[in-house]
Amino acid sequence: MPRSVEPSVTGEIATGDIAARGAANDVARTGAPITRHDEASDQARTAGVLDRRSPGNLPGRLDVVPVVAHQLPPPSGLFVGRTSELNRMEAWHRENSERALLVALTGSGGIGKTTLACHWLRQHERRFPDGQLYVDAGTRSAEHPIAAAELLGRLLRALGVPPERVPLEMAERLSWYRSITAGRSLSVLVDNVVSTAQVRPLLPESATSTLLVTSRSRLVGLTMEGARFMELAPLNAEDVVHILSRKLGRSRVSREMGNARLLAKLCAGSPLAATEISAWLAARPHRSLAHAANLVREQRKRLTTLPRSEDFAAHSVVDICYQGLSPQAATLYRRLAQHPRGDLPVALTHHLAGIEGSDSERVLAELRDARLLGAGEQRYWFHDLVLAHARTMSLGEDSPGVRRRTLHSVIDWYIGRAVEADLVITPRRPRFGRHYPSRANDWPVWDSPESALDWFERERGNLRAVIIEAHHNQWDEPVWQLCEAMWGFFFHRKHYRDWIDSHRLGIEAASRLGHPLAESRLRCQLAFAYLDLEHFDAAMDVCLPAPRLPEAGWDSAELSTTLSELTSAARRGSGHDGTESNTSDERPGERKIIRISSAALSRDRVPRAETSGNHRIG
Repeated sequence: MPRSVEPSVTGEIATGDIAARGAANDVARTGAPITRHDEASDQARTAGVLDRRSPGNLPGRLDVVPVVAHQLPPPSGLFVGRTSELNRMEAWHRENSERALLVALTGSGGIGKTTLACHWLRQHERRFPDGQLYVDAGTRSAEHPIAAAELLGRLLRALGVPPERVPLEMAERLSWYRSITAGRSLSVLVDNVVSTAQVRPLLPESATSTLLVTSRSRLVGLTMEGARFMELAPLNAEDVVHILSRKLGRSRVSREMGNARLLAKLCAGSPLAATEISAWLAARPHRSLAHAANLVREQRKRLTTLPRSEDFAAHSVVDICYQGLSPQAATLYRRLAQHPRGDLPVALTHHLAGIEGSDSERVLAELRDARLLGAGEQRYWFHDLVLAHARTMSLGEDSPGVRRRTLHSVIDWYIGRAVEADLVITPRRPRFGRHYPSRANDWPVWDSPESALDWFERERGNLRAVIIEAHHNQWDEPVWQLCEAMWGFFFHRKHYRDWIDSHRLGIEAASRLGHPLAESRLRCQLAFAYLDLEHFDAAMDVCLPAPRLPEAGWDSAELSTTLSELTSAARRGSGHDGTESNTSDERPGERKIIRISSAALSRDRVPRAETSGNHRIG
């Protein structure tokens, strides 16, 4: 049966692959460039042999190399209090025997849910010798929560399943996940959950495993799964004072104990607020705690336009920290918030700082020291409450033109990096995007196709968000150019939902711009995905409405030939050419061969990079 993909344009995206392939895809599995010069690979590319065996139909076992993952986020700050919560979690663990323990930690933003979960898991790391997994289920928006299928795909990769072998169908992913986790002792932390539907399939198939989830919602639907619920209360005043003492020194706090307790009350038991105000005071050793308390009190009065919520105290303190920034740091803080997801590679932060003419290292250090920007391995990130504040400040202080130009810069940076990575993966393929000529002779950032593919993998969520953001702003050029640049990544790693959704938008964009070469290129790439999935009618629907191409030129001839042969392959697969498709009659493990020409997609040629028909974004 053809494998199914739910139609979606901007929804969350699952990953997957058709596992065993013929000669045309042997290169993809090894991570070598598609454009390798040898007789066998050239013949395979010309023939376009695709071996179609579903991972679920592969004979024998899953062939997954066991991986012991340690994915917990690094400690983000001082852990205090929560003794009763830790004891309750320990009691639940002792009582649990029949199935994996499921604990839902709920509470307001900044209350310390993730910190508590990570602290308990680190305390008991030896209980989970088979690994500690982590996935972030949040998207900065409840409108499009990350689907359970996507979360399962991430967990399967963390458990050792190669990206190109992750099954496409949800049922198949669930089967693999249960098989791999059966009999293993591991922990899974799912952070920032929006709905119970995200969580239900993620329970490991082992009574010695634990699934912890954090959410602002109560997730009462998990009751049927035997979940234990804990709603985190605010820290008591003494715990907040303890945070102040650890951050500022006991002597400084003890001299103003009354004001310390007042400050604790104003922080409303929020660990985030306590940490932020501690950072503010630490950077100002001559300021008194009384002065800080007065600032928080006055700030809470000023923010009367905000709804009163449990996040209100944290927002007030974040605003005080923002007001204390240098002009350069405050400007960069607002610029970084234009990123669609608030999860930034270090290189992008330096790029945006350079645009503002700032000393990037100094300014970024100022934001880190103020606890307004989190730092990880080669990345910076915003807490969701801080990101919301930064965007609010940008709306009030920056003109629409400034925000627009900053977002342009973010999108343009991603296009440039994607182009550089694509040139490492498929160095000689003809391209039409305007970024390629200027980067074709640059020294590559990555030392191998595999490292370039890994960059795409790390930035996949950001690239998806950038495409959607460009689409929403009707910036058509970056939409189709990102699709073109991501072809090698999709060909190798088989993220079909991303592939299909992005290319639908890319085809629309190229059509609106009147760029027939780009539109035809993306139609070829999308048809290739549909053929890979045995969605033959969908492949024909993509190829048949292709635009009329210019009569002259190698590019037009190659694209016309490829579109024609992709259409013929789709007709043969669906039986519309007079032959009857026998897809449903295939036995498990039986190969089905479709021969197409993918010359315009991956053949070794060294043509000029097409630059006509380009329009800068905006």
